[in-house]
Amino acid sequence: MARVILTEEAREDFLDLDGATRRLAAKGLVKLETEPEKRGQPLGRRSTTNLTNFRKLVVGNRSVRIVYQVRPNGDVVVVWVIGRRADNEAYELAMARLRLHGDPAIRSLATSMEELWPR
Repeated sequence: MARVILTEEAREDFLDLDGATRRLAAKGLVKLETEPEKRGQPLGRRSTTNLTNFRKLVVGNRSVRIVYQVRPNGDVVVVWVIGRRADNEAYELAMARLRLHGDPAIRSLATSMEELWPR
């Protein structure tokens, strides 16, 4: 079972959702605990973004995207963006956050899903 953690910005994204959308996003996050590398769709390189090794999970009525990265050993999932579907906005936001924080900063910026949405 993978541990799902959210960057500080992804945590804010989650808290900014309305109640019904937040529940849908929480269900999606729970799904990522089991075989996250098989969930969602892989992302790659586009003209404005390079999210190779990232995946997206679409929840709700295709209205919300969760952009995440599965660590190589598969036991940790880092969620970078939880956002409404609007063109490439979620992917551009993920790139901006990745440039801002980079990989080493995740440990200090992360909130576990359990802290955010107790079951």
